[in-house]
Amino acid sequence: MLRTAILRAARTTPQRAARIAVSYRPAVPVFVRYNSTTPPKTPEELAKKAALKERDAIQRDWDAKIISYEELLPKTQSPTPDTFLIDVREPDEVALGMIPSAVNVPLSILPESLHLSAEPFKEKFNFDKPRHDQEVIFYCRSGKRSTTASDVAKRNGYKNQLSVDRYNALSDTTMDSLLESLEVLLDDIANPEYEVEYHSGVLTLDLGQHGTYVINKQPPNKQIWLSSPLSGPKRYDYSEDQDDWIYSRDQCALGQLLNEELTNALAQKVDLQLSNVSSKVE
Repeated sequence: MLRTAILRAARTTPQRAARIAVSYRPAVPVFVRYNSTTPPKTPEELAKKAALKERDAIQRDWDAKIISYEELLPKTQSPTPDTFLIDVREPDEVALGMIPSAVNVPLSILPESLHLSAEPFKEKFNFDKPRHDQEVIFYCRSGKRSTTASDVAKRNGYKNQLSVDRYNALSDTTMDSLLESLEVLLDDIANPEYEVEYHSGVLTLDLGQHGTYVINKQPPNKQIWLSSPLSGPKRYDYSEDQDDWIYSRDQCALGQLLNEELTNALAQKVDLQLSNVSSKVE
């Protein structure tokens, strides 16, 4: 009897472990492609290969980034109005649980939904329709539907998002340019109370009685954040169309706001020249 029990446990344990592993799979886009080493022979196999090739061409054209759980987590913990996390599963699947801060637009109705104007969209889903310049992240159970959703979004005018490398290049160039301009400005003013420092992606501008500005990179959100003693905190996204860092709520550029506030605070003309970012990237 003991031998029978051991054999049964040996047979059932791997199956149970597999079921547990699947049930706890994180619901984030993970793309897996299987490439067979056997060349297709039948007309059906050739047709399938052609369809897969066409699908791959669409995906390359879209070039939607696949993000990891580690990249997604900060966006769920500190959601912003500038990023939409959209679950494209069906309502019965979403009822079993979804990522915090996500909203649901099933893939089955996504194409027609993106054709809606802003007001009907909000009436239907109870949240604002994403703008074309906002970050949109789709997810599903295995990644297949989120891939299709990315292509649907592209066909409806939504643009590719910044890659990590491009974000770093643009933001580093902006921060370096800002530091250099501020150092020249403070040297000209020659006030010992004024100081600018830059370390680990954080720039601090101390203007004594006028307060302190803190400007820092935010790689998880692909933004530059500003804390101003005059206007408070703001988050800037890079706009390809304007080639500048733009605050989405008032469409004001980072350099424009700093130039206006520093000109008033220092009682002299300040022009930090932070626009045309991509032309300065090495």
